[in-house]
Amino acid sequence: MDIVEIANYFIAFLSVYVVVFYFILLFTYRKNYDEEPPIDEDWTPYVSIIVPAYNEEKYISKCLEMLLNIDYPKERLEIIVINDGSTDNTEKEARKFEKYGVKVYTQKNAGKGAALNHGLRIARGEFIVTMDADSYVMPGTLRQLLAFFKEDEKVMAVTPAIKIRPSKNLLVELQRIEYLMIIFSRKLLSFIDAVPVTPGPFSVFRASVFKEVGGFDENNLVEDQEIALRIQKHNYKIKSSVKAEVYTEPPDNLNDLLKQRIRWQRGGIRNYWKYKHMITPEYGDFGLFFIPLNFITLAAFFVILGLMINAIINAPYYGQYILLESIISLGVTPVAIPLFFAGLASVAWLVLVLSNFKNEKVGIVPIVLYYFFYWYLMLGYNLGLVYKELKQEKFSW
Repeated sequence: MDIVEIANYFIAFLSVYVVVFYFILLFTYRKNYDEEPPIDEDWTPYVSIIVPAYNEEKYISKCLEMLLNIDYPKERLEIIVINDGSTDNTEKEARKFEKYGVKVYTQKNAGKGAALNHGLRIARGEFIVTMDADSYVMPGTLRQLLAFFKEDEKVMAVTPAIKIRPSKNLLVELQRIEYLMIIFSRKLLSFIDAVPVTPGPFSVFRASVFKEVGGFDENNLVEDQEIALRIQKHNYKIKSSVKAEVYTEPPDNLNDLLKQRIRWQRGGIRNYWKYKHMITPEYGDFGLFFIPLNFITLAAFFVILGLMINAIINAPYYGQYILLESIISLGVTPVAIPLFFAGLASVAWLVLVLSNFKNEKVGIVPIVLYYFFYWYLMLGYNLGLVYKELKQEKFSW
């Protein structure tokens, strides 16, 4: 057995591992998927919403308008904007809302984590909400998320269903499908207390959790993931809602998308390495299954990269015969069989997810492109990650 064959077996194992993991979750919790705690209209704890902003003049006005339109008593709500040294008109746009009670503070550029911590020092709420300035919350979302906290005192954070509005931009539509997949998967992960991130657009926290685990990591550009891992480390719960909707503005060109995802990937790898000690039964399914899955996935990237390099070195052979050989061997070799069924399962998963969001109209072209080509972008993210790490390029907003 040569190294290429070993690599193929590894990829086959990973494919089956992922498929089995998520389908077990689905069949175990499918009846509970849509169940969420009832909303108590009379329960109105004081809530502080922190909006860190850097060069968001294009979006921040709409963001604040939607926050002011939340279905919640205005006297039980405070909105805090932290302008992180923007070089555009972000501060000017934000200050237009001071007459409506929005509090605006400006600091020297120090990063998103520092801006959030600045907001935490000011906030008076029993609950803290983080809100990206390029995102828009629906009126009923806050009450829907708060309901989780009343039901269970061990819940320290709740994440919303982050969506993207329909667009004529094909790249945006591909991301829209991806976000629906994330909503679906994150909800399943919440049943086993394995939610790995509290995204910037309108995640809600108990204020007390920051006193216990500390504030946001100011040297980490995926601080929303790092704080979630820290909460998991303390054996608290993070839940996820599919009914509490928030819409966000995604990158609309390939360059911005790659920059965003490379940043996510770099920060994510560092975070999981930082919390690798959580791979123990003490942290339940999160430690035994989810964290190892991330390390296995990273290893798979390097395996695939190695196969690609091997293919280039052997270009005369691979260029003429690799596709034909793969087709002929399908269903014959031990490697091809699990890969074939994993591929079928991924198609079924995509259909299942999209059918679960009946109100989200998605065209057939984006669906086909997502399934067959979007994964190559993910490979690009990882190649970019390696390049940035080798250069030791500095993190930025």
